[in-house]
Amino acid sequence: MMRILMSLGLAAMAWGAEPLKPVKAPPDPAFNRVYPNAEIEKFLRGYAEAYPDWVKLEAIGKGGEGDPIWAVTITNPKTGAHGTKPAIYVDGATHANEIQGTEVCLYLINYTLKNYGKLARLTELMDRATFYVVPMVNVSSRRKWFTQPATPSYPRTLIAKIDDDRDGKVDEDPFDDLDGDGEITTMRKKVPLGQGRYRLDPRDARLLVPVQGEELGDYLMLGQEGIDNDGDGQVNEDPPGYVDPNRTFGYGFQPRYVQAGASDYPLQYPETRAVAEFGLKHPNIIAVQSFHNSGGYILRGPGARSERPYPPSDARSYDLIGKEGEKMLPFYKYGVIYSMLYTAYGGTTDHYYGRYGAFAFTNELNTPKRLFHNDATAVETMKFNDELTQGRQYAEWKPYKHPQYGEIEIGGFKHDTLRPPEGFLQEEECHRNASFVLFHAHHLPRLQLQEPAVVSVGPKLWRVQIPVLNDRGLPSMAEIARILKLHRPDIATVQGAKVVASGLVRDAYLNQVEYQTNRPERLMVNGVPALGTTTLFFLLEGNGEVTVTYESVKAGKFSRKVALR
Repeated sequence: MMRILMSLGLAAMAWGAEPLKPVKAPPDPAFNRVYPNAEIEKFLRGYAEAYPDWVKLEAIGKGGEGDPIWAVTITNPKTGAHGTKPAIYVDGATHANEIQGTEVCLYLINYTLKNYGKLARLTELMDRATFYVVPMVNVSSRRKWFTQPATPSYPRTLIAKIDDDRDGKVDEDPFDDLDGDGEITTMRKKVPLGQGRYRLDPRDARLLVPVQGEELGDYLMLGQEGIDNDGDGQVNEDPPGYVDPNRTFGYGFQPRYVQAGASDYPLQYPETRAVAEFGLKHPNIIAVQSFHNSGGYILRGPGARSERPYPPSDARSYDLIGKEGEKMLPFYKYGVIYSMLYTAYGGTTDHYYGRYGAFAFTNELNTPKRLFHNDATAVETMKFNDELTQGRQYAEWKPYKHPQYGEIEIGGFKHDTLRPPEGFLQEEECHRNASFVLFHAHHLPRLQLQEPAVVSVGPKLWRVQIPVLNDRGLPSMAEIARILKLHRPDIATVQGAKVVASGLVRDAYLNQVEYQTNRPERLMVNGVPALGTTTLFFLLEGNGEVTVTYESVKAGKFSRKVALR
């Protein structure tokens, strides 16, 4: 879309915009809970039906059992098509058990649509940007988390048949809901003193602590509920999967013998392939937010120390957003994946940054520091269960006769605890993290063609310098994109006169210009830096009025009229 993008014009548009008028009542979800897939899909359809001009809903692929992977595109149709604007991509539930990322995505959709025209800052952003949202990446396994016995960490895998114990059979020894309560909790066994490696915690007998020094133990921890289904002397060693979707992307991929959970080759499975292909089809994406849990982190790449360190200019943009995120998200910490969390090859953030030149974050939602007294010990977590949920989170120990272990006890935290926050904390978690997305999106590059300097240097010959300002924290082209040639540079052109020469002004006061040696009519620019200016130079032959156009893959297309006089 050909337009002059000026800050005063944007402010006027933002303040003058009317709130969106839905053609039918939009969804009104509560954000004090998590929703099964069918309800999420119903909400997404509801937004698309209520705001048909603004919201596009499409299936970009299918999960391992055929569940559609839904993508929502939100853009103001009056300011151009979605692909002509800088864009942020947001997703959740890459790991099926990391459940509440979906609700943060839902909150973001709901909040933006219902507050356009009411909040000037948000309205300005929605007028110039596009939001792409995929609430459920690992969609088939996420469905299973709601419909079958589960744990806080299972199911996490993609739908994949993997022989984890290498016995020639596939998925033959899964977890088992032994007591039939719909949960997979844990097993423990009381044994004669001295035969155990644990003892009861004197502060809370529901907990076990490892023996130390000269202590003697009388308990064994037996892991999560299950039996030796295949008679090989092991329990739960071959559950469904395991393929970790966040180890299957292309950039930085390593095989399974290097990293557990990897696929046989990059993008082998449909879920992550759909996400990668979506990025390929939408080159205007320059910001990415992928929601996981838990721990309270704002993470950027690289995922492994072996990857190249980020160029300083890109790192500065990351730091601007990440450090502000620490203030927006209490108890969250910003840092690099491999140094703050663990080494992870082939993840979403590395792929979008290293393949598409997009500034990508992973937020690990929810931190135990929010639970009780800013303390994450097991005892304080149990106090939170008792005093703030009245015991809802925890299944008390009860006896069970196990076919292999004999008399044992079964109990522990339920599958919808610890990783997702309790309902009374959920809405705050959604709002703060959606606000972090909006802050990230606020810094999508915003370019302005500023006042030109025009000087006559001969008959019908004009020297034109025109600054291009970017007043936001992301550049119009990441430095990694320039280094790896991930996409074409920005392009500046002039219509209405002959371009005799062109280049970039390096020092306007000393008249220093770095000239482009070939095709001066098509000036190639390695982007406009974050919170900075690139000044274009043209030597033009002609008279009258010309149109200068600046076109960026990531930041859009802008024009300005220039009088040669």
